[in-house]
Amino acid sequence: MNKQQLNKYFRNQCSPEEIEQVLEWFQTEEGLAYFEASLERDMHRYADDERLMLYPDIPSDTLLLRIHQSKKSPHRLNHHSYWKIRAFVAVIIGCILAAHSLLYMQFANSAGNQPPEITYRTISTQADQHRLVTLADGTHVRLNSNSSIQVPDPFAPDRREVILSGEAWFDIAADTNRPFYLTAEQAHIRVLGTQFNVKIDTLSQYVQIAVAEGRVSLNQQADEDGRAAILTQETFAILDLDTHEMLIEQTPVENYLSWFKGRLYFYNDPLWVVSRYLERIYDVSFAFDTQQLRDLPLSVDLAKDDLTTVLDIIGQTLGLDYTLERDTVLWITQQPTITTKQQS
Repeated sequence: MNKQQLNKYFRNQCSPEEIEQVLEWFQTEEGLAYFEASLERDMHRYADDERLMLYPDIPSDTLLLRIHQSKKSPHRLNHHSYWKIRAFVAVIIGCILAAHSLLYMQFANSAGNQPPEITYRTISTQADQHRLVTLADGTHVRLNSNSSIQVPDPFAPDRREVILSGEAWFDIAADTNRPFYLTAEQAHIRVLGTQFNVKIDTLSQYVQIAVAEGRVSLNQQADEDGRAAILTQETFAILDLDTHEMLIEQTPVENYLSWFKGRLYFYNDPLWVVSRYLERIYDVSFAFDTQQLRDLPLSVDLAKDDLTTVLDIIGQTLGLDYTLERDTVLWITQQPTITTKQQS
């Protein structure tokens, strides 16, 4: 008997003729030896598994002994008895194999032996695009431009965990039995129910968190045993991904939420930081005529208009000119206007 046909039999994929062949083979010395060895091996494999208590003891030794005796009996069996014994053996063997197959599948699929694979779906935005997403638990997420969020499908029974890249506003649905976890680079945030904004800047290597309502726990480690900072309402925190330093201050967080309200708000931000922010929104790149221009501080509150309008306002505020060629903006120091007197 080849292994392929046995596997088909155990999977209930055999034709009636193939089933007949397998059952006949199980009544041979080779088949009975195979069955006995398989049964003993499975019993040893699951000997420590408490779920064996769910099944009654199977008198395998007695069954096998009787089968052997029936095969070695000197008297001849009539045709009716032969088929009766054959049917009995087939049913008993089938029941035992079915029971052990069921036990094996339950054992193999148990949480302690083969944890279910987590499937994530990614939700993303492009340049100059916002997206409002409602997660399965009722949490609302508003993604800023060029941002993405990875969400498990479905959430685990004891926790809700997502991964953010870019910037997003979160309105977390309250669920005391399943805390919400957010991973943003090296920042690990745990909440029960709150509203907050998270921004990641991988170039300048920092993560910003602004809490509008509720409380969040900010940790630099994935485990919960590390040192954590508790952020409350109207609290702003910035985590330096290079130095691992964390700055926390009380401040009106409306300044950090202006992006999804259709406004651009900057307060004493260096021009290079402002330019990085505009790159993500308008899908352009920025360059500077001199190094000094990079650090010019900008404070402005303006509507998120078309790119040239925004550049004009920033240029007028800082006294700068700019050029826009092939999706590249070059900031230039404004040259003084020279006037000449007309000779009479």
